[in-house]
Amino acid sequence: MNGFGRLLHSYHRWDQKYPYLSPGIVTLIFLAFMIMDLMMKPSPENGHVQEDAVGIFLAMLQVLPVIFFRRAPMAALAVIHFGFIAHALTDSALLWVVQFTTLGGMFVVTSSTDDRQSIAAGLLSAATIIFVFGVITESIDNTVALLLLFSAVWIAGNIIRARKNRLEAAELTVVELEEDQERTARQAVADERARIARELHDVLGHTLNLVVIQAGAAQRVYNSSPEKALEAVKSIESTSRQALSDVDRMLGILRDPDEAASHAPSLEARPSLSRIDSLVSELSTTGQSIELSITGNVTNLAPSTDLTAFRVVQEALTNVMTHASGSEVHVEISYSDTELEVTVTNDGSGTDTLVGRKSGGRGIVGMRERTAMFGGKFEAGKSDEGGWRVNATFPINRVNTVHDAGETE
Repeated sequence: MNGFGRLLHSYHRWDQKYPYLSPGIVTLIFLAFMIMDLMMKPSPENGHVQEDAVGIFLAMLQVLPVIFFRRAPMAALAVIHFGFIAHALTDSALLWVVQFTTLGGMFVVTSSTDDRQSIAAGLLSAATIIFVFGVITESIDNTVALLLLFSAVWIAGNIIRARKNRLEAAELTVVELEEDQERTARQAVADERARIARELHDVLGHTLNLVVIQAGAAQRVYNSSPEKALEAVKSIESTSRQALSDVDRMLGILRDPDEAASHAPSLEARPSLSRIDSLVSELSTTGQSIELSITGNVTNLAPSTDLTAFRVVQEALTNVMTHASGSEVHVEISYSDTELEVTVTNDGSGTDTLVGRKSGGRGIVGMRERTAMFGGKFEAGKSDEGGWRVNATFPINRVNTVHDAGETE
């Protein structure tokens, strides 16, 4: 920053700290010019009288209000015009400095206030010029010249005010857009956290329940049938590996792009209804009886709908193994032209493994939220046979179906 720039910066800093600094300096300058003007004796030919106390007071009214231009520009301009008109009516010589104070006052009003005060300032200035120069001094040339001069200043002030208002409106719009972006970003973060929480609940809840059941089964048959115990342990390993893959996939968004690229293969393990057979097979190794039926023409779904339907089935089966272990379970997946329907029912003949313990789960709430998120309907409750039934339907349309290539229609 050069010397002039530093000086300008210092002036702006002092001007903000002392708002009357600039108007005070301008007022002192105009006051000096006014004193010089008053000290000039009127000539005998023009009929003007020597200033008395009243004349000096009226002359002060044409200069001192300049200090209030920043605080109350329209009131200050009105006082200056009043002093100017009253001074002209006393047959005193007109002060030339008043041209600068009135021009400056009108410019401040038109450039910094509103339309109403701007129009009032223009009309007041025009009326004063016509009355003093057109009526009192009867100078048509001065009247026309001053009207043109004041009109130019009035137009310039309004142009500057309009431009400043546009800039302020643009700045306000930018601020509002930035605030909207921040709110959207915060909401996106909250939504992503909720989505990850739901995914983790589904994956870990299902896996841990399955591991507990399989570990218990392995312990029970270890002495009598080591082969079955080993099979259960292998199933625990397989289930745990799949859970780790799912967790790695879900948390991949939290990695840096370069690091995420190195973990790309885990994305292939995304849960899908195409893996429903594997899910049923894993759970069946625990001794749970599960019957799977798929009807209709299988449709390639959008990843979000496919994942949600899989999670509903997975959570429902996990709940069965927790609250109705050993019951007969039937899983139905039905495709139609307009919707996908998944239903999981059990006959209620199993046993609740959480008897005497507090579950504290949000399985049904989570399934309902997931289904509603994609425009589906969810129901859960006792079946007519005395068991439990979970049903979810998802619309199939141009929004949530995909081509074989995986692109949305």
